[in-house]
Amino acid sequence: MPTAPDESWVRSNDCYVSWQGDDGSGRFLLEVQVAPAWDGVDADRAQDTAQHYSVADLDFGPGAVGLASTYPSHHVRLYVRCDFQVPASDKPDRKAPQYLRVDVGGDPVGGASPAKSRQAYADVALKIARVAVAEYQCTNQVQLPAAAPAVPELAKEKADG
Repeated sequence: MPTAPDESWVRSNDCYVSWQGDDGSGRFLLEVQVAPAWDGVDADRAQDTAQHYSVADLDFGPGAVGLASTYPSHHVRLYVRCDFQVPASDKPDRKAPQYLRVDVGGDPVGGASPAKSRQAYADVALKIARVAVAEYQCTNQVQLPAAAPAVPELAKEKADG
């Protein structure tokens, strides 16, 4: 998580929690990325649907938008309306995006259904968003709900190949 706006563009915004299963296969139990949403909510939704992944909108209240997706592995993205400054060294030809994106997902793990995983990811995304708006020093009044919304069941995942 960035500690100041000017450092947020230099440090990694990714976090991974991995698990080495009994069969020796490494899996990411949790993958998190926090970053400005340069392309925006609609671009992410369009990209997922163009790849034939199921996408559902999530209602996180005023000033926040959520997407649950089967891409690439049960992801939830939370977009929080955030007015922040872009350092001159980062994308100087573009103005700051309207949203900060918190992307949470992971590899399927035995015993957890995709729906249950996505609900857990929505809960994690909301908790991380609360910290991220402070770290990115959003100057607007950010309103986030007390709890993540219920994540609907999504259509079957895209077949490989």
